Amino acid sequence: MTRKERWQTLLDLLVERGELEVEPTAEALGVSAATIRRDLDQLAEQQLLVRTRGGAVVHGVSYELPLRYRTSRRAAEKHRISEAVAQLIAPGEVIGLTGGTTTTEVARALAGRPDLAAGSPALTVVTNALNIAGELVIRPQFKIVLTGGVARPQSYELTGPLAQQVLGQLTMDTAVVGVDAFDPADGAATRHEDEAAMNR
Repeated sequence: MTRKERWQTLLDLLVERGELEVEPTAEALGVSAATIRRDLDQLAEQQLLVRTRGGAVVHGVSYELPLRYRTSRRAAEKHRISEAVAQLIAPGEVIGLTGGTTTTEVARALAGRPDLAAGSPALTVVTNALNIAGELVIRPQFKIVLTGGVARPQSYELTGPLAQQVLGQLTMDTAVVGVDAFDPADGAATRHEDEAAMNR
């Protein structure tokens, strides 16, 4: 297991359990306790967890992994979803993409469509996600409209009144919204209220 894989596993376990102890975690991952201690120290330096005597706990009351650590979770499913969604978008559309790992994959799938490579611009992409704008702005087939707002370091999303005001003035043909959960009765949900306001 590489260090990156080990870190991802540690963060996944921490989200699931709320706390980790060094010895049992080392045994479960088949590495030394010293390796786990080093890993936890390095993750604590990045403010992804809080070290405790003999382990670690989640950082803060409402814990959310930064986007860069969520990309590998359910990667195959996200890839299939993104390819299917990208095929639903017609050339010439104005599409909205919120931030998130799956919506980032949708942006990449759109960038890979040969039929969109011709024409300038083939799509107008309205987004509040800095990472999506950064990936697509270098491609001439996309016209990028960035909402502005306050940046959230966990998701690279711009949120707040400015972003909401900009979105309120735009009309989109299709919106692709990243969410954390979906309930048949209550609909889409996200952990952060500013992101939820953007999704509305």
